[in-house]
Amino acid sequence: MDTSPRRFSTLFFMIALACSLFLAYIVLRPFVHLIVLGAVLATLCHPVFRALRDKMGGRGGPAALTTVAMVVFLIIVPLLVLTGALLNQGMQTLASVQSWLVENDLESLLSQEHLAPYLDWLKTHVPLLDPSKIDLQSDLIELSKQSGQIILDAGTTLLGNALGLTINFCILVFILFFLMRDGETMLARIKYLLPLREEQENRIIRQFGDISRSVVMGSFLIAVCQGLAGSLGLYIVGIPPLFWGFMMGFTSLVPVIGTAIIWIPAALYLSLVGDWEWGLFLAAWGVIIVSGIDSILRPLLLKGRSNMSMFYVFLSILGGIKYYGALGLLYGPLIVSLAMVMLSIYSEAYRQHLDSQE
Repeated sequence: MDTSPRRFSTLFFMIALACSLFLAYIVLRPFVHLIVLGAVLATLCHPVFRALRDKMGGRGGPAALTTVAMVVFLIIVPLLVLTGALLNQGMQTLASVQSWLVENDLESLLSQEHLAPYLDWLKTHVPLLDPSKIDLQSDLIELSKQSGQIILDAGTTLLGNALGLTINFCILVFILFFLMRDGETMLARIKYLLPLREEQENRIIRQFGDISRSVVMGSFLIAVCQGLAGSLGLYIVGIPPLFWGFMMGFTSLVPVIGTAIIWIPAALYLSLVGDWEWGLFLAAWGVIIVSGIDSILRPLLLKGRSNMSMFYVFLSILGGIKYYGALGLLYGPLIVSLAMVMLSIYSEAYRQHLDSQE
C-alpha cells in the first residue's frame, strides 16, 4: 500500500499545527507573565478554593469568585497601597539623608580618635577603601541623589502607566478566576495531550506546585522575618524602624548582599556620630540575627519541597533576576526545576540505553 499520501497528510498536519501554535503564542505573548502569575496564585490558593467549593455544595463559580476576592483584597490591594506609601516615605527619608550629608563634614567625623584604629586597619589591609583617598562625602551625596531619582522615576512610571497597570490588574483577576474555576479541567486536558506516562505528568505538575510554594512563601516569610528582626535592631539603637525595617525585608530578596545593604550603612552612621558601641551592636545584630534568619529559613523553605540543592537554587534565582528582572525570582527556580525533572524522566526512560554505553 502506498503510504506517500498518508505521510504527506501527516507532514502537512504537523506543519499546520506548528504554525497555529506559533501564531497563538504571538497573540498570547503580551499576557505570558500574567498567565504564569495567575497559575502560581491559583496553585497557592487551590486548597482555599477546594475548601470553599466543598462548603458551597460543589459550585466552582462562587468558590472561585470568593477566593479571587480574598486574593485581591488581602494581598494585591495592600501591596499596591504599601508600594505607594513606600515611594512617598522613601523620598522623604532620602531627602533627610541628603540634608544630613550636606550639613555635616565627613572628614571631621572620620578624624575622631575612636575611629583611628579602624581607619589604620583599613589603610593597612584594604588600601582601596582608604577614606583619605576617597571623596566619600561627594560620593554619598551623589548616591543619595541617584537613589532619590530612581524612586522618583519609579513613582512617575507607576503614575504614567496607571491605565496599563489597571488593565493588567483586571486581566490578572480574570485569568485567576478561570484558572481557579476551570483549572482542574484545563490540567486534565494538558495531561491528555502530553506524550508522557501519568506518573511522569504528575511529577512535573507536583514539582511546579512545590517550587511555587517554596519560592513565593519562602521569599515572603524570609522577607517578613528579616524585616521584623531588622526593625527590632534599629529600634534598639534609636533609628526609626518602620521604613528601614521594611527596606530590610525588601532587600532580603537581593541575592548575596541582602539586608546588609541597609544595616551596614546604618552601623557606619552610628560609628561616625560617636555611638560606635551601638554601631558594633547593630553590625553584630545584622550578621547573627538578621542574616542568620536567611541562612536557616531559606534552605528549609526552598530545598525542603523542591529537593533542589542550594547551589542550583542560588544560581537559578541570580540568573532569573538577571534575565527576567523581579519576576526572575520565580521564573529562575521554576525553569531550572522543570529542567531537572525532565532530565530525571529522561534518565529513567533511557536508563537501559545509558547503562549500555558505560
